[in-house]
Amino acid sequence: MKMAVMGAGSLGTIVGALVTKGGYDIDLIDVNVDHVKALNTKGARITVLMEELVAPVKAITPDEMTGEYDVFFYLTKTTQNESALKYVTKHLKSDGVVVCMQNGIPEDAVADVVGKDRTVGCIVGWGATWVEPGVSKLTSQPKNMHYVIGELDGKDTARLHEIAKVLNAAGIAEVTTNLIGIRWTKLMVNTGFSGMSAVVAGNYGNVLDNPKALVCTAYIFREALTICRAAGVTPEVYAGWDNRVLDFNTQKELQEKLPLFIKRETPHRAIRTGMLYDIEAGREPEYETFNGTQTRWGKKWGVPTPVNDQVVEIIRGMWEGRLKIDPANVDLMTVPELPKE
Repeated sequence: MKMAVMGAGSLGTIVGALVTKGGYDIDLIDVNVDHVKALNTKGARITVLMEELVAPVKAITPDEMTGEYDVFFYLTKTTQNESALKYVTKHLKSDGVVVCMQNGIPEDAVADVVGKDRTVGCIVGWGATWVEPGVSKLTSQPKNMHYVIGELDGKDTARLHEIAKVLNAAGIAEVTTNLIGIRWTKLMVNTGFSGMSAVVAGNYGNVLDNPKALVCTAYIFREALTICRAAGVTPEVYAGWDNRVLDFNTQKELQEKLPLFIKRETPHRAIRTGMLYDIEAGREPEYETFNGTQTRWGKKWGVPTPVNDQVVEIIRGMWEGRLKIDPANVDLMTVPELPKE
């Protein structure tokens, strides 16, 4: 197969490096010319904990693409779809496939351009930070590098297993027949922990260690679970976690569940949401992809999402310059009152 990573940023660099190290031929494609040059001259350097891996890779810019690809591992930000999908469409085989590895629930937007029959979904259950050209830092523990791949129609197909085989070189991949369920399982983490990571201007560990931020995160999960029930979506168990056990209806139940949130995300304490990096770099953050998706689904299914909506407004305020990137932004948030028992 002729394969490529489209969007070789923090995650894409690691995926491309490990897949290459696993013996596959894959192009790493990115618009950052300095990054592409560094990857080609020095290799992809991955830092994790106290260790470091350097893997020779082949990197190109979109303008340097030639021929047609069987598989695109699609990792560009959703805010870059308009420009990136033009190249994908031009260079995707008629029977090729785009493995949509973006955040949120992005498959429909990709399928509208390349076709539903050439689109599959894939959640990435780990985090990374782009350090400098050619260098990416893994911010999750290596043993927690999971992927779940699914067809839009829920079928179990041969191509899913072929894709999983490739991704097993970069972690642990499995196939699902409930793509929307696994998407919502991951989206809760994005809206709860990535969203609050932006609010507190820190990483997941800062959210876990801040009592108010942690409570807000729990409420965001609760709102998401209510949406799932209204929409008839069954969240999938992922990495040993069933998010439904995190639900609560009273203050007593909330206090009982908070330690579970801490246990759930402790392996990912070092993740710092890319939304912060985007704001700092003057790029539009993906808040509409993350928390905005939960807001839209809430409106569609008649589920109020007041805590999640506050996160949207705070991140929008930081992006538009009305708010500073400041941990004190968490003090702007409020949560609804619940019965004590």
